Amino acid sequence: MLPCFNEETAMKLLNKITACSAWISGILIGLITVLMITEVLMRNAFNSPILGCSEFCIFMYVSAVYFGFCYTQRKKGHITVDLLYDTLKPAAKRFCDRLVGILDAVLFGIFAGCNWKSFGLSWAKKEIYRGGRNMPVYVLKFAIALGGTLLFLQLVADLIVAFRPAKTGPEAGGEEAGT
Repeated sequence: MLPCFNEETAMKLLNKITACSAWISGILIGLITVLMITEVLMRNAFNSPILGCSEFCIFMYVSAVYFGFCYTQRKKGHITVDLLYDTLKPAAKRFCDRLVGILDAVLFGIFAGCNWKSFGLSWAKKEIYRGGRNMPVYVLKFAIALGGTLLFLQLVADLIVAFRPAKTGPEAGGEEAGT
């Protein structure tokens, strides 16, 4: 490993990438809003719809969703079922967190790998979606693969944190043991 590139540096870099991904997702949602409002105005006021606007917005929407996954994971914002989890002792919760983290990382690692393969095939044949405008499908598949990879990296980072030794006592931020 490089002397200046340690776990802390990697985590900071991933946090910056995740924040950037969230910004991209937000900007895409804003662009979709502006485009759709413009499309409705153009169609209703001037009887002149924007050709391919719907397809373009769909591509941006899917990209926005995938770019938002890793930030949502970092903030622990994905839907979870806590009914039984909340009744578990801390050691059992740690075990569950680790097990689910491993399963998530494996699943989304495979998912990301399959999406990169799909992107490569689409790029090789210059796949096009034929609609109001011809849209390059490989651009969308690239966004999906990149978003899935960022989610995978965030899951791996979460796993690293989950496998750190549990803090106990005053350094954990809680009360002293036995009080």
